[in-house]
Amino acid sequence: MRGRIGLCRGYSFMRSLVAVAAMLPLITVAHAEDLRFDVRSGRTEYREMYIYTDNCVSSGQFRTKVLKEPEHGKLVVRRETFIATQPPCQGRKFVGTKIYYTSAKGFRGTDHLKVSLGYAVDTSEKLYTYTTYDVTLNVR
Repeated sequence: MRGRIGLCRGYSFMRSLVAVAAMLPLITVAHAEDLRFDVRSGRTEYREMYIYTDNCVSSGQFRTKVLKEPEHGKLVVRRETFIATQPPCQGRKFVGTKIYYTSAKGFRGTDHLKVSLGYAVDTSEKLYTYTTYDVTLNVR
């Protein structure tokens, strides 16, 4: 079975991406990605993440691990249901994960955080594949 991970743009995030991930049973793979975002000082901004199959069926939420908290702001991770805003599944409802970031009052500069997102690679949800994101936030 093949699946896709959608990362949707939240308020003021400057880019979004869709990564194709093969869901292979009995194999756990770790990937790492560096991401950079421009965010506005003092504003709460977010990134929506959801998993879907090739026919736009929700595959559930991520198992999220915060590996490094931001030094100059607050990070909140929540399970939420939302409507996809990006093709090919635009308009479909998904259960996913939202990651919220709010910079400290008056902070301007660079902040960093690291999260690891895992999704089940078998139907029993006992085996997960993880992608680690090293995130650099340019707070303006």
